[in-house]
Amino acid sequence: MINIFCDVIDNFGDAGVCLRLGRDLCNKKEKVNLFCNDLEAIKKIIKKEDLDNQNLKITLWPTKEENIEIKDTVIQAFSVRLPDFIYSNIKKNRALVINLEYLTAEPFADDCHKLPSYSDGIESFFFFPGFTKKTGGLVVEDSFLQKVKEKDVVKNLTCEELKFKDSYITLFSYENPKVNYLLKSLSKFAEQQNKTLTIIVFEGKPLNNLNNLLNLNLNVCDTYNLNNIVIKVSPMVDQDAYDSLLLGSYINLVRGEDSIVRAMLTGNPFLWHIYPQEENAHIDKINALFDRMDEFCSDKESVETLRQLTLSYNGTSDFIHDFDISSFIEKWKHLSEEWRDHLLSLGSLTDNLLAFIREKNQFS
Repeated sequence: MINIFCDVIDNFGDAGVCLRLGRDLCNKKEKVNLFCNDLEAIKKIIKKEDLDNQNLKITLWPTKEENIEIKDTVIQAFSVRLPDFIYSNIKKNRALVINLEYLTAEPFADDCHKLPSYSDGIESFFFFPGFTKKTGGLVVEDSFLQKVKEKDVVKNLTCEELKFKDSYITLFSYENPKVNYLLKSLSKFAEQQNKTLTIIVFEGKPLNNLNNLLNLNLNVCDTYNLNNIVIKVSPMVDQDAYDSLLLGSYINLVRGEDSIVRAMLTGNPFLWHIYPQEENAHIDKINALFDRMDEFCSDKESVETLRQLTLSYNGTSDFIHDFDISSFIEKWKHLSEEWRDHLLSLGSLTDNLLAFIREKNQFS
């Protein structure tokens, strides 16, 4: 039994990562208890198959009054702090404890991956998702990998003159005034291509941000024409539906950890709005990502262009204000595909995690 504890801090992001991992562990014939302290957040992205999955149990965190038995393996997601009575239960049952860390491209992830840590009288082990062979990689389900391969086949069969037909862009962000400048760039790009672009914006913070920027009052399922851009408001969708939207999108504007990972794995152009942190620590994370891309991707100039575009999208400069997408789009596509291929070469975090669990249990 694998017990995952998720403390929802950033709405859907943390829950999304834990749900994907829990679901994929079940695909590998493992039994999973996913304990989440915010079931309302996770219900927004759950699918019917999850509820019918006999190997996946999703519940609220246990309380002191409950009679719990935490056995085998415990995954503390994102440095979560567990109640003392759960630690006592872990010690009693001598469960293996793994600290699943936040995704980062910073070098310390390579250095600290799989290292032991001691606290509360318990030995635990760091496990870092990441972008190199020295980390655990990313969650890549077999079913998603098949969809990526099918997308590439369709892309190769598409005639050149049809490549921009019925194009849409996904927009998932926090509050971000730079979205307004990006809309202007996209509108100019669509005009140059003599096409209409559809932007799918999701309810919640992305829609609230757009309404504030454009002085609108759009609701779920509304449509709004903005020059040669059509804005369509989508409700929150489950993870499979979101994956499908990302796979078919011309450009994906994403936020947080779970969404950026999925966007990168599609091989489509992406732009990342990272969660702001104190002392601008999030800017270091952006630079670390592009340092890694520079390390593994051949077009260094395009890596630097996308770095500056991403930093500006996150408020560090005016680079995005007059950005010419038409001059960059082909290089952007090639860069995204090359980076995707590198990420897939790392293997799935799920497989890497299970191998580590079996290794530790073998010698315990």
